[in-house]
Amino acid sequence: MAIEHGTFSLTLLPNNIIVADAKGPWNIEAVDHYHIDVAAIVNEFAGNPWHHIAILRCETVFIPQVIARLEQHFLWRKQNNVQSDTTILTDSFSKNISKQQITQIFEKLEMTHFFASDLDTALQQIAKLKAVTKK
Repeated sequence: MAIEHGTFSLTLLPNNIIVADAKGPWNIEAVDHYHIDVAAIVNEFAGNPWHHIAILRCETVFIPQVIARLEQHFLWRKQNNVQSDTTILTDSFSKNISKQQITQIFEKLEMTHFFASDLDTALQQIAKLKAVTKK
Protein backbone atom coordinates (compact mmCIF):
# COMPACT_ATOMS: atom_id res chain seq x y z
CA MET A 1 0.00 0.00 0.00
CA ALA A 2 1.27 3.47 -0.88
CA ILE A 3 1.79 6.22 1.66
CA GLU A 4 -1.10 8.67 1.88
CA HIS A 5 -0.46 12.02 0.16
CA GLY A 6 -2.62 15.00 1.05
CA THR A 7 -4.14 16.11 4.32
CA PHE A 8 -7.60 17.11 5.43
CA SER A 9 -9.67 18.00 8.45
CA LEU A 10 -13.45 17.78 8.72
CA THR A 11 -15.69 20.16 10.66
CA LEU A 12 -19.40 19.67 11.19
CA LEU A 13 -21.41 22.90 11.19
CA PRO A 14 -25.07 23.28 12.20
CA ASN A 15 -27.72 22.05 9.75
CA ASN A 16 -25.63 19.06 8.64
CA ILE A 17 -22.95 21.01 6.78
CA ILE A 18 -19.61 19.23 6.49
CA VAL A 19 -16.59 21.43 5.79
CA ALA A 20 -13.50 19.67 4.50
CA ASP A 21 -10.31 21.70 4.67
CA ALA A 22 -7.83 19.85 2.48
CA LYS A 23 -4.32 20.38 1.21
CA GLY A 24 -3.10 18.52 -1.86
CA PRO A 25 -1.89 16.87 -3.93
CA TRP A 26 -3.95 13.77 -3.11
CA ASN A 27 -3.58 10.16 -3.98
CA ILE A 28 -6.06 7.28 -3.82
CA GLU A 29 -5.10 6.43 -0.24
CA ALA A 30 -5.92 9.97 0.91
CA VAL A 31 -9.28 9.89 -0.93
CA ASP A 32 -10.14 6.53 0.64
CA HIS A 33 -9.29 7.85 4.13
CA TYR A 34 -11.41 10.93 3.43
CA HIS A 35 -14.35 8.80 2.28
CA ILE A 36 -14.26 6.68 5.44
CA ASP A 37 -14.22 9.78 7.68
CA VAL A 38 -17.05 11.53 5.76
CA ALA A 39 -19.15 8.34 5.76
CA ALA A 40 -18.83 8.09 9.55
CA ILE A 41 -20.28 11.60 9.91
CA VAL A 42 -23.01 11.11 7.29
CA ASN A 43 -24.16 7.87 8.93
CA GLU A 44 -25.05 9.96 11.99
CA PHE A 45 -27.44 12.04 9.83
CA ALA A 46 -29.77 9.00 9.60
CA GLY A 47 -30.77 9.78 6.01
CA ASN A 48 -31.39 13.50 6.59
CA PRO A 49 -30.19 15.94 3.92
CA TRP A 50 -26.73 17.45 4.22
CA HIS A 51 -24.33 19.77 2.41
CA HIS A 52 -20.61 19.58 1.69
CA ILE A 53 -18.07 22.38 1.39
CA ALA A 54 -14.51 21.60 0.31
CA ILE A 55 -11.73 24.11 0.84
CA LEU A 56 -8.99 22.83 -1.45
CA ARG A 57 -5.56 24.31 -0.80
CA CYS A 58 -2.42 24.24 -2.97
CA GLU A 59 -2.12 21.61 -5.69
CA THR A 60 -5.58 20.51 -6.77
CA VAL A 61 -5.04 18.84 -10.16
CA PHE A 62 -6.15 15.22 -9.88
CA ILE A 63 -4.48 12.25 -11.57
CA PRO A 64 -6.90 9.96 -13.48
CA GLN A 65 -7.00 7.30 -10.73
CA VAL A 66 -7.96 9.92 -8.13
CA ILE A 67 -10.66 11.31 -10.43
CA ALA A 68 -12.15 7.82 -10.75
CA ARG A 69 -12.11 7.36 -6.96
CA LEU A 70 -13.62 10.82 -6.40
CA GLU A 71 -16.40 9.96 -8.86
CA GLN A 72 -17.21 6.90 -6.74
CA HIS A 73 -17.21 9.00 -3.58
CA PHE A 74 -19.37 11.74 -5.11
CA LEU A 75 -21.85 9.15 -6.36
CA TRP A 76 -21.96 7.76 -2.81
CA ARG A 77 -22.71 11.30 -1.56
CA LYS A 78 -25.54 11.61 -4.06
CA GLN A 79 -26.96 8.25 -2.95
CA ASN A 80 -26.73 9.40 0.67
CA ASN A 81 -28.82 12.55 0.34
CA VAL A 82 -26.23 15.28 -0.17
CA GLN A 83 -28.08 18.41 -1.28
CA SER A 84 -25.15 20.46 -2.56
CA ASP A 85 -21.41 20.60 -2.89
CA THR A 86 -19.36 23.78 -2.87
CA THR A 87 -15.68 24.03 -3.71
CA ILE A 88 -13.33 26.81 -2.63
CA LEU A 89 -9.96 26.77 -4.40
CA THR A 90 -7.23 28.50 -2.40
CA ASP A 91 -3.59 28.98 -3.40
CA SER A 92 -4.17 26.70 -6.38
CA PHE A 93 -1.32 26.44 -8.87
CA SER A 94 -3.71 25.42 -11.63
CA LYS A 95 -7.10 26.88 -10.76
CA ASN A 96 -8.61 26.63 -14.27
CA ILE A 97 -7.66 22.98 -14.74
CA SER A 98 -8.90 22.14 -11.25
CA LYS A 99 -12.22 23.89 -11.88
CA GLN A 100 -12.61 22.00 -15.15
CA GLN A 101 -11.91 18.61 -13.56
CA ILE A 102 -14.27 19.24 -10.65
CA THR A 103 -17.04 20.61 -12.89
CA GLN A 104 -16.81 17.58 -15.21
CA ILE A 105 -17.28 15.16 -12.31
CA PHE A 106 -20.35 16.94 -10.94
CA GLU A 107 -21.90 17.38 -14.39
CA LYS A 108 -21.34 13.70 -15.19
CA LEU A 109 -23.15 12.72 -11.97
CA GLU A 110 -25.83 15.43 -12.37
CA MET A 111 -25.15 16.88 -8.93
CA THR A 112 -25.65 20.41 -7.60
CA HIS A 113 -22.28 22.12 -7.31
CA PHE A 114 -21.02 25.65 -6.74
CA PHE A 115 -17.65 27.36 -6.61
CA ALA A 116 -17.19 30.02 -3.95
CA SER A 117 -14.42 32.42 -3.05
CA ASP A 118 -14.64 31.87 0.71
CA LEU A 119 -16.56 30.03 3.44
CA ASP A 120 -19.05 32.86 4.07
CA THR A 121 -20.03 32.90 0.38
CA ALA A 122 -20.38 29.10 0.40
CA LEU A 123 -22.69 29.25 3.43
CA GLN A 124 -24.76 31.96 1.72
CA GLN A 125 -25.15 29.74 -1.36
CA ILE A 126 -26.42 26.91 0.84
CA ALA A 127 -28.89 29.26 2.56
CA LYS A 128 -30.21 30.43 -0.83
CA LEU A 129 -30.54 26.85 -2.02
CA LYS A 130 -32.45 25.90 1.13
CA ALA A 131 -34.79 28.89 0.66
CA VAL A 132 -35.53 27.89 -2.94
CA THR A 133 -36.19 24.25 -2.00
CA LYS A 134 -38.63 25.23 0.75
CA LYS A 135 -40.87 27.05 -1.76
